[in-house]
Amino acid sequence: MENDKLALRASNAGMRFIAQMTIFNSEHAERLRQFISESYHDNMLAAQSVEVRLADFQALLAANGKLKVKQVVGTDKHRAVVIMETQHTDAFYYVELQVEEDYPHKIIHYLHAPLKLVEEE
Repeated sequence: MENDKLALRASNAGMRFIAQMTIFNSEHAERLRQFISESYHDNMLAAQSVEVRLADFQALLAANGKLKVKQVVGTDKHRAVVIMETQHTDAFYYVELQVEEDYPHKIIHYLHAPLKLVEEE
């Protein structure tokens, strides 16, 4: 787990991911709204508004509770792929986050999807 934290901290995308999830888990909607408006690229906000993104995050929190990193699948300077586990359910989520290369490294891609585990027969 410590290696996962180090991998995220060494990545611009990982640092954005850590910031977003810290705010998400704090359950502070106004701060999350501010983070989304300041940290997502204009193209991302044109495709899905701050309010819609915030509502999606709030619904995710209400249904599952806080999220924590189960495993970092991979990172590089501008991308992070992470498996998240939930506080109140046995669900897992697959998360991809990519930031632009230039500072301030705004988020240019974000995917958060349920991870379907194959049941043994």
